[in-house]
Amino acid sequence: MQSIRFLAALAACLVQALPAQAQMSANPPEIGEGVRAFGDKLGPDVVKGVTTLYRPLHEAASKEGVKVEKDLAYGNGERQKLDLYIPSTLPEGAKPPVLVFAHGGGFVRGDKKDVSHFGYYFAQHGIVTALINYGFAPQARFPAGGEDVGKAVAWLRTNSSAHPGDTRSIFVSGNSAGATHAATFGFVTSASSQDDGVRGLILISIPTADAEDLAAQDKVYYGEDASQYPQMSIIRRIADRKLPVFLAVAENDMPSIQRQNKKLVDALFNRDSRLPVYKTALGHNHISIIEHFGTADESLGPDILEFIRQNRTK
Repeated sequence: MQSIRFLAALAACLVQALPAQAQMSANPPEIGEGVRAFGDKLGPDVVKGVTTLYRPLHEAASKEGVKVEKDLAYGNGERQKLDLYIPSTLPEGAKPPVLVFAHGGGFVRGDKKDVSHFGYYFAQHGIVTALINYGFAPQARFPAGGEDVGKAVAWLRTNSSAHPGDTRSIFVSGNSAGATHAATFGFVTSASSQDDGVRGLILISIPTADAEDLAAQDKVYYGEDASQYPQMSIIRRIADRKLPVFLAVAENDMPSIQRQNKKLVDALFNRDSRLPVYKTALGHNHISIIEHFGTADESLGPDILEFIRQNRTK
């Protein structure tokens, strides 16, 4: 019965998600062929292979219309820095929404520069975008990633003179481990701070919505004490703050990612008595789902932009 309910919920989610424009096939065919060849696997060879496929597209993409401010310190930690991608031309008096994004990397690696194409894409579509670095495990353990996201949000609000964004319309996002940090901020570390300007979460391939169902490698961030896992689980905390959520997974995301997102869809449905916006990026895997931003493939971009428009402060 539970699986039937989920399938019905998921079907409705897919109807609810807005239709994307160009899909993976808008890029040269060798991109899709190369991504599909990796299937639903993830490892260093997949990361290197997929990023290599997309690198020429990112290098050729226009960088016009965007002002970039790099390595702004939002805290005292070595990795507590952010890059701002700011639309260089805005209508007089315009206050665009702000998007905060945390990169992936299995809680132990990655860098904001690896997702610069994400910053350019959203800034070119009128969104002030902050790409953040954060502390790595094992030195930084749960909920440190969510706390770093919160510090970045606070910095953007305190330093509003550094950007033209509307700090009453902040959206927090991330992919993979970064999505966990975004969700931890939204539902755990900021649950008692309702007046921080955050209007929604955009979670791309979140790997650990249920900390009681961790992959072995993720314990480097969560620790080995299983008695603590229930209180670390996003799905147990989402009632603490009823933020709108946009969920996205790749069609060829790993089975563990698919399972974690199933649990989060169910939990959000139980919270709201309706389904969250949920999008499957057709043809993509765990790496290409973030690499495709800023290319001819717009599998997720238009839907995320519409989610921001619908939920920003009017």
